[in-house]
Amino acid sequence: MVVSRNGADKKQREPFWKSLAGILAAVAAMITALVGVASLVYQIGGFKPASNADLGPSPEITSANTSIHPRAATSASASHDDIPSAGPYELLFNNNGDDLDADPPRVATGPDTSIDIYDGGGSIQSYPIWSGLAKWTRPGKPSRSDCIAAINSFASMSFTYIKGSRYCVHTRGERHIAFIEFVAPEGDGWRIRVVTWPGTAV
Repeated sequence: MVVSRNGADKKQREPFWKSLAGILAAVAAMITALVGVASLVYQIGGFKPASNADLGPSPEITSANTSIHPRAATSASASHDDIPSAGPYELLFNNNGDDLDADPPRVATGPDTSIDIYDGGGSIQSYPIWSGLAKWTRPGKPSRSDCIAAINSFASMSFTYIKGSRYCVHTRGERHIAFIEFVAPEGDGWRIRVVTWPGTAV
């Protein structure tokens, strides 16, 4: 008697849900369902972070804490724009140059390697030749972080100046960030107005 081949295949073939493909399909369907439920719960606000009231009152910072960790207090304030500036100072700007790392900034009276800027004949030059100078063209006066951002983005070694020109300077000793405004011609140079903040080396 001849047994049909189709009949033998039917006897040997396992149900789909017992095969490897069936198991994998079932696992994939379960994962998809779980992801869908989680997404729905998230959208309706099921995973809200704990509020400040749930977490309890935040610890107060006492004077004792700040006195024990003065450097931590300084670094915390350094991340904001509440760092006090010094000045404004009014200085003569000429070919001798100005030392903006000094406290207060000073005018050089002759050849001086400590200067940060000098007059290159109608242009403000950084000294030594490096990109620590950026022109400030936005309205109002910059903050310390504004000047740092301008220097990091648009620094150059030299700019021509006129009355009212304004510049941010990163001093060569990195002790100060300075903001300079050209006020008026004076003698063999110009009168400039200078404001300084602590630099990145402080």
